[in-house]
Amino acid sequence: MFRKKEWSFKGESGTEYYFEIKMKSSALPTAGGVFILAYTHPRGHLAGFEVHPLYIGQTDNLSTTIDAPPQLKCITDECWNCTYIMMTDDEQTRIDCVQDLLKNNQTPC
Repeated sequence: MFRKKEWSFKGESGTEYYFEIKMKSSALPTAGGVFILAYTHPRGHLAGFEVHPLYIGQTDNLSTTIDAPPQLKCITDECWNCTYIMMTDDEQTRIDCVQDLLKNNQTPC
């Protein structure tokens, strides 16, 4: 979609979480991680990009979860076109991260 390979999202705690940027159609690893399904679009000529998180979740297998994403109708209606992933196998770390991100990022789905 664009040249950046990483994007940061801030949680309510002030922690910056760094996510790999993947196209919607990209194959994802079978590892556990946190994911953000988003609508990403240009802000204008040379103004960069804007990211609208649609759904924030966690899983023990990114590949199978994103192959059949949660809230499919909602994220499709909201123009899901990009997936952001942060790999971590520790379930409690994933849960804490998702809770922190949801408190600071409004999602419609």
